[in-house]
Amino acid sequence: MPHMASIHVVNVSKRFGEALAPSLREQQRQARMIGRPPRERTAEDAPPEGSVLALDRVSLDVRDGESMVILGPSGCGKSTLLRVIAGLESYDGEVFYGDQNMRDVPPKDRGIGIVFQNYALYPQFESKGNLAFFFRMHKREAEIDERVRQTSQIMGLGFEALLGRMPNTLSGGQKQRVAIARAICRNPRLLLFDEPLSNLDAQLRSSTRIEIRRLINRFAITTLYVTHDQTEATIMGDRLAIMDRGRVLQVGTYRDVYARPANAFVAGFLGVPPMNLFDGLVEAGQVSALQARLTPPPRVLDFVVRGQRIIAGIRPEDIVIETDDAPDAGDSPNALRVAFEFVERLPSDRAQLLHATVGGTRLIARAPIERDIPLHKPVRLILPPDRLHFFHAQTGMRI
Repeated sequence: MPHMASIHVVNVSKRFGEALAPSLREQQRQARMIGRPPRERTAEDAPPEGSVLALDRVSLDVRDGESMVILGPSGCGKSTLLRVIAGLESYDGEVFYGDQNMRDVPPKDRGIGIVFQNYALYPQFESKGNLAFFFRMHKREAEIDERVRQTSQIMGLGFEALLGRMPNTLSGGQKQRVAIARAICRNPRLLLFDEPLSNLDAQLRSSTRIEIRRLINRFAITTLYVTHDQTEATIMGDRLAIMDRGRVLQVGTYRDVYARPANAFVAGFLGVPPMNLFDGLVEAGQVSALQARLTPPPRVLDFVVRGQRIIAGIRPEDIVIETDDAPDAGDSPNALRVAFEFVERLPSDRAQLLHATVGGTRLIARAPIERDIPLHKPVRLILPPDRLHFFHAQTGMRI
């Protein structure tokens, strides 16, 4: 069992662009090392025009032995954060493995195993050569046969048959198995996965992610797993870190983040389909939204004022659909009438998603697939007060 490590990312920023000035933080660090006073920030340290801020003062803690999933849309900084932690990118801020600052530790000496999206196998070596490369580079050839044997047992049935084959003769799934085995073979302190399954078909993704999770559970290796696939995130992560525009917006278990999103972005991103979000206007003790009047919990009313614009939201599965001859919803709080335009059936989930438009706002409700809900005919919807979420219109933060 290798020595494990927690990960601590402290106020890390990373900017890409042309003609970048030397990092002020790095200059300050070098000054301290030689006993000189660190230089203060000046106007000349402002980032150049046209550069892209990929990471914006990111702080994140991954516990020893924990599997943390970094989840977010394309371009949000997920892979950049992983590369910074691996030591493959320069950065401002600090990265610790346990108590050790990794600023001056090269990637080869960090005890990490990395699995990339494109497999990154050495094309000139057969699979066994790929697993053995690390040990040859470190003059540890005597360990190769035993490490490869142990890793083959871990990877399961059929893996030994891949050891003598060249990468160009392997399928995508087989290449990924070899890439994962290469990462595990060296007994890493940390495992880093950068969207490792995105090039596989749906069926192979399903089986491979279960295999990866089994390996993570078996060894309890501290793992950072980058993905944009929410199903993958629920399987791979003990906790999630949701990112957008270079920032970590919320960290927690999937259940906690889903139930209580920290802001409107997280609410509108997490979930398939995501939360319904719509504009609202605070009135006397109520919120006007979706051409209806909603009654928020008292805690919400304590933090808003009359006439304030906010964002309201509700999960599709929390909407109650009444198809009987209920009274008109016009004067009933938290109720409205809509006509569903089309239905999206999900047989494997035994569910159906019903789509409607209310005053120009798209609304999705989820119901059991067995329910016979008419289309193009008004039905009554109830939005239970305890299932509503409210966010500030300007900042997006949860109220």
